[in-house]
Amino acid sequence: MKNKIQILSTEKLQNFFSNFENLFDIDVKINEQEKTLYNHKGLLLVFLSENNLISKNIIKKLCKNENVLFVCKDHSALEKLSQEKQNTLVCPISINKLIDAINNMINFTKHIFGNIELKNNSVKNINTNIFVDLTEAENHILLKLFKYHSVKKKLIERDVLKIKEGLNTSSTESHLNRIRKKLKKVDAKFTIASKDKCVSLDTLI
Repeated sequence: MKNKIQILSTEKLQNFFSNFENLFDIDVKINEQEKTLYNHKGLLLVFLSENNLISKNIIKKLCKNENVLFVCKDHSALEKLSQEKQNTLVCPISINKLIDAINNMINFTKHIFGNIELKNNSVKNINTNIFVDLTEAENHILLKLFKYHSVKKKLIERDVLKIKEGLNTSSTESHLNRIRKKLKKVDAKFTIASKDKCVSLDTLI
């Protein structure tokens, strides 16, 4: 499963977004009146141009969302709106640098399931603030589970662990066992169930 990113831009840049289709599940929004953008919880990529159609009011709302990444010609695009935004990339920018920035934001975005917060390669009990660090692979596995709650084991092996199809390996179960132990350390109210061909989050009673 690909990570989903929403893109707010002008119609002229639509062909540019084909560079992302193999890596992300993209949803391009051209109309600034999309009310769902105000409370968008996933990653939102906003392209600002000189002839920008996005209103000042919408930009102000988007600047309050920590999951928004702005791409603009220069910082004056935001300065004119009297906004300060840390997650801003200034053009010209290479495709690889933009993809790296998107992936970094995906990893640093806060995700919550039950009493656990997943952010910055760690899981934290939001009630006790007890946390445990994760490896990159463990973080990616939990990230998929937090987003989709249930994923096919083959997808984890292919997308996260880079295991070639057909290989007989216990690597996946080893990673899942280590994640279970870390969830137990922070007193998570759920665990990871691995049944047949699927891996899912299982709430504890």
